[in-house]
Amino acid sequence: MAEHEHEFEGHEEELEVPKDSLWRDEHEMEKSANIVYFLTLGILSGLILREINKKTKFPYSPMILSLGILIGLLQKNLGYFGESASILSKMHPHLIVFVFVPVLLFESAFNCDWYTFKYQMVNILLLAGPGCGWGAILLGSVFKLILSYDDNDMTWYQAFTLGSVLSATDPVAVVALLKELGASLAFNHLIEGEALLNDGVAMVFFIFFNKLSKAQNGIGEAVTASQVAINFIRNSLIGPGLGFILGILAALWTKRILGDDIEVTWLTFVFTYLTFYWAEFCFFKTSGLLAVVGLGLFWSAFGKTRIRSSVEHSVHTVWGFVQYSCDTLVFVLVGIIVGTQVIEETFIHQSDYIKMIVFYFFMILARFIMIITFWPFLRCFGYPISKSEFIVLVYGGLRGALGLTLSLMVGCDEELPARFRHLSVFYAAGMAAITNLVNGTTCKALVQYLEMIENPVVKKKVYKKYLEELIVNSQDKMRELESDQFFSMADWNQVNQLIGQPKFIEKIEKLETEIKYMIGSNKVVSNSSNLYEGLTDQEIFGEVRYRIYRILKGLYYDKFEYGLCEEDTVRLLVESSDIGLDHTKSILNIWNQLNKNFLNFSSVNFFFKVKELPLIGPFAKEYMIKHLGFVYDVTTTFLSCANESLHLTDSFPMSKDAVRLVMEEIQREIDKAEDYLGVLNDTFPEIVRAIQTKRASHSILTHQRHYLDKTQQNGLVDDKEYQLLKKEINTRLVDLENHQFDIILPSFHVLAMEFPIFSGLVSTDLDNIIKNSYEKRFGCDEIIYEQGMTCQNIFIISKGNVIDEFDGGSIKKGLGSLITYTNLIGDGTCMSTAKATAESLLYSLNLKILKELMQKNPEFEFKIYINSIEYLRKMFENQAGPLANLEIKKLLEFLRTKSKLKKTTANQQCDFIFGGYLFRGELKNNDNKIYSQYSYIPPQETECLLTKDSVCLIFDDQLDTLNTQILKQLDLDPQKDQQIQDRYSQIKHTSLQDKKLHH
Repeated sequence: MAEHEHEFEGHEEELEVPKDSLWRDEHEMEKSANIVYFLTLGILSGLILREINKKTKFPYSPMILSLGILIGLLQKNLGYFGESASILSKMHPHLIVFVFVPVLLFESAFNCDWYTFKYQMVNILLLAGPGCGWGAILLGSVFKLILSYDDNDMTWYQAFTLGSVLSATDPVAVVALLKELGASLAFNHLIEGEALLNDGVAMVFFIFFNKLSKAQNGIGEAVTASQVAINFIRNSLIGPGLGFILGILAALWTKRILGDDIEVTWLTFVFTYLTFYWAEFCFFKTSGLLAVVGLGLFWSAFGKTRIRSSVEHSVHTVWGFVQYSCDTLVFVLVGIIVGTQVIEETFIHQSDYIKMIVFYFFMILARFIMIITFWPFLRCFGYPISKSEFIVLVYGGLRGALGLTLSLMVGCDEELPARFRHLSVFYAAGMAAITNLVNGTTCKALVQYLEMIENPVVKKKVYKKYLEELIVNSQDKMRELESDQFFSMADWNQVNQLIGQPKFIEKIEKLETEIKYMIGSNKVVSNSSNLYEGLTDQEIFGEVRYRIYRILKGLYYDKFEYGLCEEDTVRLLVESSDIGLDHTKSILNIWNQLNKNFLNFSSVNFFFKVKELPLIGPFAKEYMIKHLGFVYDVTTTFLSCANESLHLTDSFPMSKDAVRLVMEEIQREIDKAEDYLGVLNDTFPEIVRAIQTKRASHSILTHQRHYLDKTQQNGLVDDKEYQLLKKEINTRLVDLENHQFDIILPSFHVLAMEFPIFSGLVSTDLDNIIKNSYEKRFGCDEIIYEQGMTCQNIFIISKGNVIDEFDGGSIKKGLGSLITYTNLIGDGTCMSTAKATAESLLYSLNLKILKELMQKNPEFEFKIYINSIEYLRKMFENQAGPLANLEIKKLLEFLRTKSKLKKTTANQQCDFIFGGYLFRGELKNNDNKIYSQYSYIPPQETECLLTKDSVCLIFDDQLDTLNTQILKQLDLDPQKDQQIQDRYSQIKHTSLQDKKLHH
């Protein structure tokens, strides 16, 4: 016995020996592995439910929540897996907030449509701010006045604390459903924006009422009115402000990163968590959740365009994955906690279950009262809300992760009464479960019953057209496979059934019936080739404007993608299109929307005057270049895209009169922008020169980067060389952002040496041009030369603006332009009348010297001829063919790279396989059709006879490829609709015949 006691004592001494610093508890390691295993299975379960959601359209959030509840209820029977669930159900609620909530809030804010969100901002703030507080008070009153909980259960302040917990909405399932059904973006943003902001606001009210309840019980300091005001300002204003400031820092950092997907993506994550922790703990002790929302909204508004287009896709892909993972895990955890609450709860009475059901209905009523309270204001701001949307707004206020997390914070706060703590978790868990399982699953039926989603005739017609095109494309693919030897034994009738062709035809017939009923026409719609038949003029005009705005948005992004405009420019231009898309019933008003964002010239003139002063001079100079660079970039990008859109409108498959009238609207917008650009060029030519230099450098560097990427993908450069060159180009792009440009207007000698048309000339020729040139000033409306007079000079505009007028049209020219190339290729007389539209300074160049130079320098002559096309195609529009409708920049690029200049004597033969353009002489083709000078020559299969001495361009490629590419991109082929209609009619007829034979 003594020996055993001695052994026991020795064993005790061994247990008391301090553990080695490297010792780890194996049991804890197994628990950690178990948790990781559970989280992995949770994501796997989410993926399975995601597939079920695709098949059944049953909302995802209620399914994943139900799975969590089931795990919580059965955890004791799930062994190893259930043990993990039990551990996670005891997770501290702050951990959920610290790990998951910042990611979910930032992702939601980052991916919102900033224009729509901004337009709905007042309504969102009303519902998420005072609406959340009013909702908390209403819900607290329900607990005390309706459910009759006495002070032993919860005091008034505690009731308001619980009301704050339950006032935070989490309508993930409803928003996903509305997007699927095609609800308006504005209404989606109202629901999602309210949930985004009231997460943080609910936490502010929760902290406030919780402090009051503790102070009432003598715990902590008394809460004064000044403290309430300070806390409210600190949490609701300083938090988002801090997020905004950190967003600026992150955006500036991101701007300097080029071609590094990993760094940019990690930077967004790092700043999300730093914003939360710095706001919550380190600096102002403000709301970390609202700070993250502020950060996300800044990125939505300004930061997206700071991310280079080459890495933007990677950033959104990673954030989409993380958001899905966090959303899934949070709902699983919430469900487990709900299930565990049901099993383990000892402080909840049977009457509480009945009261919880009663509370659910009063909670919906309270939300109705809250929204109806602010209804007069909601109707005054943002987008109008219909009655149907009002009902869905009330019914779709689901409760979710944040409310339950806040209740768990109450639950683990031992300074509060046990009964109240358990009631908080009980009600939060119950409302999360009921609203997601009931409201989340029945909301679709409600939306359909209310007929909230508008489905106008034009949408049905477009959908019908799409289905027809799908069937035609499927049949084309089938014909292709039929000729393949490896499919020679296939049962093509069964293939038709398996690919769903009969079902698609049934859908189209149903749509035809619906359209026929909606437009009230007795015509057979299926035989109509006009997609827009049966629509009112206003609807057709609206559809034309809708297409114009959509085309412009696509062109803006295309310019940005290729480095032809800056990120702030594309943001403003895209926003102007978004505004226009909200007002398609009104005439186009694009330029006024853009011009509101520019400073007036008098303000800029002030900075121009002080640019040489010490101290403030460098800042004034930098500001001018930056601001006017932005203005110039916006104006020129809009002009380029608007002019390009004009050449696409012939392809609109709708009323030509409607298209023409809307084109007149956009032409007026172009004229306004050109007038503004003329004033800008005239007022600040020095700054415009610096801006153009920077833009040209940026465009070329971006082109170098695209070319480098393309050659690397094709294996023409190895990885080592690729990385070195990429780094060098990226460094130059960053250096360009910080380069200081001189604001000096060059002398004519410098300007002439740099003028593009003179590049490649030897110095003696250039000196001869400069020596025989002189400056000449013209007043406003003063004639420079007149049509028909003998031409002795051409001019370069150094300052001011000039309009060149000719029979049937005019062309405006500004700073740095040459007027006019046609005088150099003509017969010695002026082909137009030039007039100064402002005080102008022009450099006069000797025509005779330039013509002599053209004779001895073929490259210079070629440049003169192709640049004259801009004028000639308008002067002789009836002879210009497809040249008249091509965007001038793309046309000139085509002529520079895909054509050659040829001079011939009379009676020579010449090939025009891809077509060409005749500047001088006469041409007769094989069909004896004669083409005179200044005519487009269409492609000819045989040689043509040049009957006179001629000068012509011969194309090396199909000219229509220029338009074909953009038409395909924008789906604007004018023949496509009729061709598809005819093909579909044939397929339908064949299908019906096969069906009869089968029967």
